[in-house]
Amino acid sequence: MKVFLTLKTIIVFAFLLGLCEMAHGQEHRSIDNKGTKITVRNTTTNIGSATPSNPVLNDIWFDTSDADRQVVKIWNGSAWAALTFTGIPGSVFFAGSDGIPTQDNDQLFWDNSNKRLGIGTSTPSQSLDVEGYARIGSLDYASSSDEIVKVDSGGILHTSKVNYGGRWTNTNTTTNLNVDGTVVPIFGSNTYVDDGTNLYEVSGNTLVVKEAGRYDIRLNVALLGIDDSALNLNEFDTNVYVRIAINGTPASAYGASGHISFNNGQREASVHLSEILQLSASDVISILAYREANIGTVRLNGSGSSSFVINKLR
Repeated sequence: MKVFLTLKTIIVFAFLLGLCEMAHGQEHRSIDNKGTKITVRNTTTNIGSATPSNPVLNDIWFDTSDADRQVVKIWNGSAWAALTFTGIPGSVFFAGSDGIPTQDNDQLFWDNSNKRLGIGTSTPSQSLDVEGYARIGSLDYASSSDEIVKVDSGGILHTSKVNYGGRWTNTNTTTNLNVDGTVVPIFGSNTYVDDGTNLYEVSGNTLVVKEAGRYDIRLNVALLGIDDSALNLNEFDTNVYVRIAINGTPASAYGASGHISFNNGQREASVHLSEILQLSASDVISILAYREANIGTVRLNGSGSSSFVINKLR
């Protein structure tokens, strides 16, 4: 059988064969409805950590090679270019009123070098630096182990030692207090001391305060007149008073009156003193006793009978 092929038939057949071959590639030539030859690219979208091979112009790659910073990239003909927008270094992007990402560097700023976030400032000086008012809608109730927060003159928050205190009682019962300027041995043992020795530290018969502030001090001194069965008229009717001293200098009001008459067995008395004093760091507190009447011997009335209590107010 003879097959006759016209020239037109041969040309059409060759064209269709060429289309079949080019359809297997990502880029091929075609003819549009006007008869114009055009380049057609079958772009692809890739997801993964490995760089796609044999890309063509405008291929898309979701690069997951960095789990903390996944990037969408497009092949620009010679390299993979990230599809992203840039801003001023340190800006934190947020959706604007039109939903488009925007920035306001002066009001929301991340200092990546020092790991600081600024709200209302582009120069944060602390881990979180807020220039303006802050509001917390709700808080849990505090527990006994919670800290108190204070604000310094620069607006920086700190844990505070306000209401940190201590209590001591005497163990000495031999020192004669009826001598002017005698240091009362009140710091014998402690019931409690907040923050260890970071705020208060006993040194002999004195207490060192390590942080400046305003302190509430309360003193209770129980006195005992000593009757040696040979008292003379100069030893009856003793009267001891006390004062709080700072660095050796009396700084409080008088704690009186510790009058002991020795008449009819009256040998006990007590003096009490409460003061609020402004102290500097490293100030030394002592309790000084003074004789105001006769010279009879007066001591602290038993171990644990007298107490010293201090609390930081601010």
